[in-house]
Amino acid sequence: MLLTGAILLVALVVGLLGYLFVQDVLAFGTFPRGVKIVGVSVAGLTPEEAITKLRTELTPVANRPLTLKVDEDKYQISATELGLMLDYKKMVEEGYNKAWSVNIFERMARRFANRPKPVYVSILANNNPERVQGVLSTIVNSINRYPEDAYVDVTSGKPVIVKAKDGRNTPMDQLSRDTDAALMTASRTVDVKVGRTPAALIDAAFGKMIIVNINEHKLSLYNRDQVLVEFPVACGSPEWPSPPGAWKVVQKERNPSWSNPGSSWATGMPAYIGPGPGNPLGTRALALSATGVLIHGTPSSWSIGTNVSHGCIRMYMKDVEQLFEMVDAGTPVYIMKASGNPGFDVKAKPH
Repeated sequence: MLLTGAILLVALVVGLLGYLFVQDVLAFGTFPRGVKIVGVSVAGLTPEEAITKLRTELTPVANRPLTLKVDEDKYQISATELGLMLDYKKMVEEGYNKAWSVNIFERMARRFANRPKPVYVSILANNNPERVQGVLSTIVNSINRYPEDAYVDVTSGKPVIVKAKDGRNTPMDQLSRDTDAALMTASRTVDVKVGRTPAALIDAAFGKMIIVNINEHKLSLYNRDQVLVEFPVACGSPEWPSPPGAWKVVQKERNPSWSNPGSSWATGMPAYIGPGPGNPLGTRALALSATGVLIHGTPSSWSIGTNVSHGCIRMYMKDVEQLFEMVDAGTPVYIMKASGNPGFDVKAKPH
């Protein structure tokens, strides 16, 4: 009885092994279960069928551009421009060889246990190295830059604080290595590694500022992008125009005195006029870094809203007295021709 049972057991094992062996032989020439090439299952397919399937399902990957990212900047180069092509044959060969490199006993055991060995093949692609280097040589000139200070763009007539940009530098050899690695991934994306040099002037440095719009005869005091007060003013005449530019307050004078500058327009005027009702500078004056130009009060209130001064910015007495208390020496002053036409390089620092 025991002998009979043993014989039956041996026969069963031999029969099972034979069945598994036959199944293994019949499966040869196709991919076993568990094989994926760039995420695409090729189980049960011949190598030729696998290539056909991959050409269809990997089309988005094949056509995906190379993307270089650094900060908010993004540079994209098409696969065609790089001469980039997926090597379908090589990927299929690698996957097939990996799948069938497992010894026959392990294959049979896995088939019996219904636990196929997972095989994954990453992207294999060919490119034109000269094209890749040519493209990178161009892009690296855009990535690398000197630091750019923050500045106030008053082109619109209102202040727009433009943030500073750090200087950047990426070594070409590092960029080339990272690009070569990215070309062998499905995302084809490079997070560019850069060294940085901080800007000397950042946007947080800007606070209160004065904008004088000559065309509108208006002086506005801002705290960054928030208008605090606005006043009507008189500006320079065509013969003695107020100078467009980025200036700053260099001195504050309460009840100033006026000294004759010796200009042609001052011929016949006294050499000196002390503080008082007839003083041409009024009760308050803000001297600017622009030579001979002040923001000041005027006893000639009729001139406000016109272009009749000798370059200075005239204000009503009550207005200049209010402004005087709201600003300090060092406050930037932007004198512009008109909204949309500032008349100077808005990137210039107040000087």
